[in-house]
Amino acid sequence: NIDRESWFRMKHRSRVEREEREESDKKKIKKEMDSADLRIRELTHLIKSLDASGEDGGDSDDDELEDREGLEAELNALQDANDAREAKLLEYEKNKKWNVDNM
Repeated sequence: NIDRESWFRMKHRSRVEREEREESDKKKIKKEMDSADLRIRELTHLIKSLDASGEDGGDSDDDELEDREGLEAELNALQDANDAREAKLLEYEKNKKWNVDNM
């Protein structure tokens, strides 16, 4: 049998460790999202510049078309990954355990 003080201490320690782990996960996810957002902005800028150069020149290269397809594929992959990260953050917030320290 475990005495009451030890049980409370154990529960508190496990709660604090869980909250720290969740907080570090949230920070890591937000950092990954920020870097992905930066790359998304770069890719959209590149795609727009390819569109502008294609309209100005009127002569589109096969290489540019392949590059454009690759850029669009990377853009879609990054957006999907960001959506998954956002869902993970929402899940953390939804399943958050309420206690005296975080009310």
